[in-house]
Amino acid sequence: MGSQLRPRRASSPALPGRVAAPLAVGGRVARGLAHRLARRMSSWSPRTPDRWVFAGRADAYVDNPRYLFEHVTDHHRAIEATWISGDPAVVQRVRAHGRCAERRWSARGIRATLRAGVAVYSFDPGDVNVALTGGAVGVNLYHGVPLKQIEGDIRVGSAARIYHPSTPIDRLRAATVYYPRTLANDLVLATSPDVAAEMQRAFGRRAGRMLIGRPPRLAGALHTSAATERPDDAEATSVLLYAPTWRVPPGFDLAEALGDLVALEEALRRDGSRLLVKAHLYDRVTLPRSARRIELLDSESDINEVLGTVDGLITDYSSVMFDAALLGLPIVFYPFDLDEYRRRSSESFSFDYDQLVEGRAARNSEELIDMIGSGAWRSAGFPGSVRDRVWGPGDQPSVPESNRRLVDEIAAVADERFGS
Repeated sequence: MGSQLRPRRASSPALPGRVAAPLAVGGRVARGLAHRLARRMSSWSPRTPDRWVFAGRADAYVDNPRYLFEHVTDHHRAIEATWISGDPAVVQRVRAHGRCAERRWSARGIRATLRAGVAVYSFDPGDVNVALTGGAVGVNLYHGVPLKQIEGDIRVGSAARIYHPSTPIDRLRAATVYYPRTLANDLVLATSPDVAAEMQRAFGRRAGRMLIGRPPRLAGALHTSAATERPDDAEATSVLLYAPTWRVPPGFDLAEALGDLVALEEALRRDGSRLLVKAHLYDRVTLPRSARRIELLDSESDINEVLGTVDGLITDYSSVMFDAALLGLPIVFYPFDLDEYRRRSSESFSFDYDQLVEGRAARNSEELIDMIGSGAWRSAGFPGSVRDRVWGPGDQPSVPESNRRLVDEIAAVADERFGS
């Protein structure tokens, strides 16, 4: 959320750590204060309900905002939709597909954000621009389903100091560096009434109206799934996706998770499969050694596109499991560090985790290698009762229909605030 001090020129001596660290923190606090002031001033900017800005986490072109943005540009031409990013490569990529995108602090990016009546994001307004979205309708298309603790529910780890600051320093950081996480959202997307209740509690007063619908990101998985040819040949190579969730620093250790790569490769060979590894958006990992049947994907690639092309999922505490369950994929749980994760990241889960993973879990790398080599992963189903709690029982609206309803509800709120 915060920024780092600009690096000094090579000719300048480095500051001692005991001096540089407070200066870095001071810079982030000052920037946070400036954002708070700018946001208040931007609330006076004239906004119109038919101008919307969108952005994803970490400046990447991913997740629910991406797919609602594409739906709006393709099907709601009366809305002027602009993708905002601080990454020039992302801006060029979006423009290459004939859609409007601007850099966050470019003149046109500033103008688009100040005029927008709606800001759509997947975490908080900082995804777009916290300083320039004051007064806009804030739409939080949250990036997952809360299996683990989120927002105000977090009571352990470094995030607890943000949501529940107890010392003067922590309260200062929460009010400045992490200011976007304190802002209210006008609309928050949830997948079902049960999930809405979980999110309402976690967001507390920061949650406005809860919207129930299909996450727009499902369009990516469903599209690639329909476009992917799956051969009937029994000898054809199957594809497994390993998608672990983010962990608080020091982060995710791929070498620890995969264990003996030689044994894992042999298990993949016996099963006639290969493994794709997609780290969390915020993680940067490398393979410990070269491997023929294991491929490391870019962490900034869109997991929703990948999910529609694979035959099974390996995960731990990531809500990608729920999307995979909706697609009918086999799911192997791999909570090799469960005790540590509970201690540092999430004390509890929205569902009984032990019951959720029973009969479909590998507790260490040896068990994972055995499940792959024996082909047992193919029969690892997902509890239908949990799937129905997350997605709602029975027939539900399609993703395009859900997107249309979502756009109509957002537009109604924007019209009410700014005039039709």
